[in-house]
Amino acid sequence: MIQQSFEQLVASLAAKTPTPGGGAAAAMAGCMGTALFLMVVRFSRGKKANVDREGDLTRVENLLDDHLKRLLPMAERDCRSFDLVSAAYGMKKDDDAQKALREKAIQEAMVGAMVVPEETLCMVRDVFVAMQQVTACVGKAIVSDLASGASLLLAAAEGAFLNVRINAAYLTNRDLADKTMERASAVLVEIRRQQQAIAVSVDKMLA
Repeated sequence: MIQQSFEQLVASLAAKTPTPGGGAAAAMAGCMGTALFLMVVRFSRGKKANVDREGDLTRVENLLDDHLKRLLPMAERDCRSFDLVSAAYGMKKDDDAQKALREKAIQEAMVGAMVVPEETLCMVRDVFVAMQQVTACVGKAIVSDLASGASLLLAAAEGAFLNVRINAAYLTNRDLADKTMERASAVLVEIRRQQQAIAVSVDKMLA
């Protein structure tokens, strides 16, 4: 997917196909938000006001670059995980043995389809944690990009969380589903808090 043109990517999202869907879109939003954070950090380096923070900015730039590299394949991974769910639902169910095998395949595929967006959610949290260290270094001229990146990352987190939730709902292993939802909910709360802190700070700077 990451090799497609933007026009092809949008068309594939709009197509009447199971994938790419919301999980892939969430991962792509995460990439865009992280990229904006990277841009903001790079513009903040070399400024007189940040002379004492140059080491921190360099370190965060490297962290964000690593996070972006990990996020880039997540849209494709999300598609592949749900393709397995679709394939499992397409299995034969003519007799009890086939039905049992089909149900087992569906449940295993659902776990994968739940785990991938949870990974995306955690990656978004890690991006916010990294950026938090140097948010104060961002100048007024570029804070709109900081806030835009944070908004995109929040959208990515919300979308990823919804995909965790919908796949968890189909699991017969309720203990696994409940524990996954508990983890994902805690991560989403943290992300919302981080995004809100950036939004409030930017609002004050632009007031």
